[in-house]
Amino acid sequence: MEGSLSYNIYFEATAVIFLIVLNIFLRLKYGAEDNVNKEFRKLALYVLIACTLDVATAITISYGKYIPPIVNLLFNTLYFCMNIAVGFQFTQYIAASVFKEKHGKGYIVNLVIYGLCFLMLAINLFTGVVFRFDSEGSYTHGVLYYFVYVFPYYFILYAMGIMAFHFKQFTTSQRISIIAFFALCMAGPLLQMLFFPDVLLSLFTISIGLMICMFTLETPDYQLLMRTMGELYDLRQNLQYEVDRQTERAEHLSSQALKTLAVTIDAKDKYTNGHSVRVAEYARELVKRSGGSAKEQEAIYRIGLLHDIGKIGVPDGIINKPSSLTKEEFEIIKSHPVIGAEILKNISMDMPDIEVGARWHHEKYGGGGYPDGLQGENIPEIARIISVADAYDAMTSKRSYRDVLPQETVRREFVEKSGIQFDPVYAKLMVEMMDEDKDYQMREK
Repeated sequence: MEGSLSYNIYFEATAVIFLIVLNIFLRLKYGAEDNVNKEFRKLALYVLIACTLDVATAITISYGKYIPPIVNLLFNTLYFCMNIAVGFQFTQYIAASVFKEKHGKGYIVNLVIYGLCFLMLAINLFTGVVFRFDSEGSYTHGVLYYFVYVFPYYFILYAMGIMAFHFKQFTTSQRISIIAFFALCMAGPLLQMLFFPDVLLSLFTISIGLMICMFTLETPDYQLLMRTMGELYDLRQNLQYEVDRQTERAEHLSSQALKTLAVTIDAKDKYTNGHSVRVAEYARELVKRSGGSAKEQEAIYRIGLLHDIGKIGVPDGIINKPSSLTKEEFEIIKSHPVIGAEILKNISMDMPDIEVGARWHHEKYGGGGYPDGLQGENIPEIARIISVADAYDAMTSKRSYRDVLPQETVRREFVEKSGIQFDPVYAKLMVEMMDEDKDYQMREK
């Protein structure tokens, strides 16, 4: 019918509404100044503008004979500009995810290509080399028309190239979502050109891909974790430097230096003063009673001193909270074994198992511990020993909510939880140590 729409705009019109809601949500919930989030927010905004212009362009073309050609020309020019901007911004989002910098590698080259695209469209306003509208509002292609489709695909393929070269830096969910976004970017225009020429689909499918990508976007909580891990990485680097500087090419830290570090760690928690030293001493005695050599006793002592180093990455307000922890706070506390292992695994010392005690001392012999849910002999023996020593000191030390537990209560705990929480061999040895401690000297003084 004369004057009716030439295109089915309803898919993309619906996408515009969805994209408005998505952009508002992103600014409210993902407003942190993280580079990956910033680039994703820009990408979502550009897709919204491009989708809106696509719908507007379809309307102006449909009623071309009633609209001045210059209006149609400007709407189409802006639409193509934003299409290219979406492709360019996708490269920025992927580059930010990989390089964690303001601008990734290849930025200048892509920026030049981006500028050339806009120059070509600007020249088209006066020459019609890309497209033109006659006085009747009819739309005709120029000799460079298909170049305006090539450039967005170039940027998208470039972004996927970055992802391919740095594939391991993306999580599984990121890989799936980004590949889905890429596939939808390619599928929408192809479907429209080959099967549904009168239906606006290209930016509708891109909008779906954008939603999929959003589910793997870095939330503020995730950003906090990443910042903490970054700080811990710096700490580890500084600690490595300090170890190298202080020991002057020594192959490992002295026991006194480790003890000093343990005291520093314990000072973070006002309720566990001396905890790491006591755990190290109990662990050494357990190894001695089990027939371990002097070298093995010294090794477990040093591992015990650093078993709680991961608490460096836990906020003081949570560690020293006098009341019960929330579920979220307890999850943060539970992260300290992994953080500790990350800090210790690359420290240069002749102690290959230094991180074992840190990572697995909260595993339970019968299962149900953390962080990896190991059980039985699958838990390294070093960690099973540290677990017994750590639990003993926890029960025989003061806390904000209780005093030192009676010796008989502690003894009963080890007897009842032998084989459930504790390795039966070392639980039995700990009970023997308690039975010999007639005056209850093995406790926090």
